[in-house]
Amino acid sequence: MTLQQLRYLVEISKCQSITLAAQRLFIAQPSLSKSIKDLEKEFDITILERTRHGVSFTVEGLEFLDYAHRILEQVNGLNNYFNQDSINNRLTLTVSAQHYMFSIEALTNFVKRLKKVSDYTIVFNECRTSKVIDNVLLGKSQLGILYLSRSNNKFMKRLFAQKGIEFTPLRQFPPCVYIGHNHPLKNAGALTVEDLQDYPYIKYYQGNDSYQYAEEVSVRGLQENRSLVVSDRSTILRLLACTDAFTIGCGCLLPDITKDRILSIPLEGALDLINIGWIKLKSTNMTPAMTDYVELLEDSIDSLSHPVFAPLKNEA
Repeated sequence: MTLQQLRYLVEISKCQSITLAAQRLFIAQPSLSKSIKDLEKEFDITILERTRHGVSFTVEGLEFLDYAHRILEQVNGLNNYFNQDSINNRLTLTVSAQHYMFSIEALTNFVKRLKKVSDYTIVFNECRTSKVIDNVLLGKSQLGILYLSRSNNKFMKRLFAQKGIEFTPLRQFPPCVYIGHNHPLKNAGALTVEDLQDYPYIKYYQGNDSYQYAEEVSVRGLQENRSLVVSDRSTILRLLACTDAFTIGCGCLLPDITKDRILSIPLEGALDLINIGWIKLKSTNMTPAMTDYVELLEDSIDSLSHPVFAPLKNEA
């Protein structure tokens, strides 16, 4: 098996045609067909079903294609990390994160420090939890930012151990409730689960992933009779500002984004804590850019935390 064969297979999957794939790859069709047949022979499987109408992937072929995608993504990540740009001291920072405002504040402060740096690439990707983990695993992101709690701690740590990922805690928070500035509960000094029962609950979309991947900490006794599921920050902020819906987070709001439209109010009686931290591959060494960004994360968390609940530092 060669990387070239895997690239051929991926191109066929895009074109759904060996003829078209051969044209795009600038090779002869018989050569492409032979390359795939050699791959099938090596692994003793049938990857493609060939008919007069074209080709389609078998069940085994689709599984093989999934592995091909993963291998090529890891190779691309390896090339990006150790390519000539890196040798020439090109600054690179790639981060995937759950939807935390302190991570944006840290990114902003990081960029401000780069005024005298002429050659750099920064990639910041806010995405659902499983994507954060996959991006780190596949080398698309050097760092990932997410949280652990009592409800998902065992699941996540077992997953990290299996994938060769290490989790470093930053801060722990008691949960806070986010509501709009015109919400009926806006004047409350603290809220309970009972206070929230009559209002819609907004959550971030996690697809078909299990509940352990949720961005919102589990709160015992909270009935989710009315729920809203969204995939991006702007939608959730708009819903919070203009409706009586709520969501639950760590309490770190960024005034430049939320202004006076979103309030953060402590949730009383919550039995769980939000343990926010960062992940990376165990086999990956920290670069100066990664270290600087992590330090800025800590500063941003401390400056944006809810004044009533100071975060607990460095709790595992």
